[in-house]
Amino acid sequence: MKLVWLFFLAFAMTWGLAGCYQEGPNTPKSNNGKAAPEIGALYDQKCAICHGRDGKLMIGAAPDLTQSQLSLEERITLISYGKSTMPPQKGILSMEQIEALAKYVDKFK
Repeated sequence: MKLVWLFFLAFAMTWGLAGCYQEGPNTPKSNNGKAAPEIGALYDQKCAICHGRDGKLMIGAAPDLTQSQLSLEERITLISYGKSTMPPQKGILSMEQIEALAKYVDKFK
């Protein structure tokens, strides 16, 4: 029973930290001065812990992104405002980053 508790605690801490990325002084910048981290690395930081690097991991209530039928606008809204255990990213990521993540998940289809 202790092993199950430790696993749950480790998972909860990892999941919690995954949603803590914020832009800082070392965040790469594009030519126009806005934050422009490589989107695959951002997906790995923010999304892969539940959705997997291939979009199929599905920890908890995370859907299989390879089966997603959501439109781009629906994905942008979902990333912005979150749902269930998925934390909202509005106010943490720029709209440019949110839109880029919403487009990035198309690669899993």
